[in-house]
Amino acid sequence: MKRRIPSIAAVLAAFLLCGSFVLQTQGGAAPQQPTRRGVTTITISAAGDVTLGGDHRWLGYHGFMREYNAHGMEHFFLNVRDIFAASDLAIVNLEGTLTDLTEPHMDKPFVFRAPPHFAQILTYGNVDIVAIGNNHTIDFFGQGTRDTLNALRAEEIAYFGNEFNTIKEINGIRVGLFGFMIWDDNVTNRDRIRASVEDLQARGAQLIIAYYHWGVERNNFPEQYQINLGRYSIDLGVHLVLGAHPHVLQGIEVYRGRHIVYSLGNFSFGGNSNPDDQDTMIFEQTFTFIGGWLQEAKDINIIPARISSVRERNNFQPTPAYGEDAERILARIAEFSVPLNMDESLRQRVFHFDTTAGHAQEGLCDAQRRLDAVQPH
Repeated sequence: MKRRIPSIAAVLAAFLLCGSFVLQTQGGAAPQQPTRRGVTTITISAAGDVTLGGDHRWLGYHGFMREYNAHGMEHFFLNVRDIFAASDLAIVNLEGTLTDLTEPHMDKPFVFRAPPHFAQILTYGNVDIVAIGNNHTIDFFGQGTRDTLNALRAEEIAYFGNEFNTIKEINGIRVGLFGFMIWDDNVTNRDRIRASVEDLQARGAQLIIAYYHWGVERNNFPEQYQINLGRYSIDLGVHLVLGAHPHVLQGIEVYRGRHIVYSLGNFSFGGNSNPDDQDTMIFEQTFTFIGGWLQEAKDINIIPARISSVRERNNFQPTPAYGEDAERILARIAEFSVPLNMDESLRQRVFHFDTTAGHAQEGLCDAQRRLDAVQPH
């Protein structure tokens, strides 16, 4: 039996308008003031935690490798690769290393790795850039990190996070990205954020995106320090804040007209063989520039999804959700967003979900039309 999203989903209206995302490039001199005339749009698609392989001491790794051996590298992003391809830039959080090392590794319960050629999984998935500012990048110490960056460069996949503030030129617009692992609101973390924003601004970034590794695992609501630092980032000039680490979805806040996506949840996550919570999403935002200047707009889209295309196990193949699953996931995101600061005009928007077609009836955008054509495999 079909059911409608509860009335709480009026909050979600804010988000299901349409959308996309953009990013990339390391270094480079600051350009002159923008002089190009006309309208330019940049669409960014963002997803959460991606762990290729996993920890060989745990079942998740062996499950991931079984899927790889049975179906090949194309398997993992098969049902989302067209969505990412239609974006100007697709970003995920790469939580783990790409190295042949098995020792030495950090003394911790989970150390994540896959062989370097598994970077091709990201290429097949049309992933353009990955966040590496997380607690697993150094699982195999400095050599493991260097191997990971070499593997990404070999596939021409950009990266950002920690000491890497990255700029990529997309459609003639310079987009800056940075991110850190952050566990507290303190002077040190605020100084790191400010320094990264100022560095990207000095290098000519016209759009700045932060991707933080923060929060409490399996908690669907952000900690106060996440709220404080998310808002602080926007006060400094960040245009979009993304988050990961809780391994579950958290709410979305609209602050000063800009979005803070506190947690994107798991995506293709080899760190857990079969998580209890398998809901996820792809967050999309389209930024519009006129004459090189960013316009104020809330052109976003949420694509509800599950981390597996089958229910009897986790096959590490994130897949857009339809019908009651889609309604339920969107309603959860709306529920998690209620305590956060929301634009009142967005609260009043009425949203209806077409359970058969899998798209918004109001505010239908190109991203959702693309989604209609992407049927689960």
